[in-house]
Amino acid sequence: MSTASPAGLDLLLRRTSAVQFAEPGPTEAQLEKILAAAVTAADHGRLRPWRFVVFEGSGRERLGDLMAEQVRADKPDADAKDWDKARAKALRAPTVIALICKPTVGHKVPVIEQQAAVAAAGAQLMLAANALGFGAAWKTGAAAYHPAVRTGLGLGEDDTIVGLFYVGSEPQPSPLPRATLDAVVQYQRTRAQ
Repeated sequence: MSTASPAGLDLLLRRTSAVQFAEPGPTEAQLEKILAAAVTAADHGRLRPWRFVVFEGSGRERLGDLMAEQVRADKPDADAKDWDKARAKALRAPTVIALICKPTVGHKVPVIEQQAAVAAAGAQLMLAANALGFGAAWKTGAAAYHPAVRTGLGLGEDDTIVGLFYVGSEPQPSPLPRATLDAVVQYQRTRAQ
């Protein structure tokens, strides 16, 4: 039987996605720890296909402008109110991290497995933020897949935005309904009596 502390397991079982954010966001040292935890994710082939673009302070406005470009391109009838709403998404948390998959195409590890490794890094990013007392949320939306945003972030043809991670203080905890194990687990074994 393991003598390890259940603190890590407790963190996993308490994980939620924040709904609202407030200042402060993580300090530079805390952000470094969050990112260091993210890059320890399982990585088939040790290709390290993850890349991070961190937006803080006025840097978030650049992301907001790219989100507004997506709305202008996709919705010709959109007006300034729609563009401002898109811009505001980038300002909802003190820190926004774009998590990008930069795959090694043609490698024996398929691109889909490299994308899964990047998604694992995203999950660890959220858990690390929670461990340091911050709320975190993983978002995508149309902007994550749009050429205006992809080009604005300097993505290559094969690169993908796996998520936009919002990190900051959480004014109040966000409850997260949990799936019951009976609804999502199927056993294919015989249990010893």
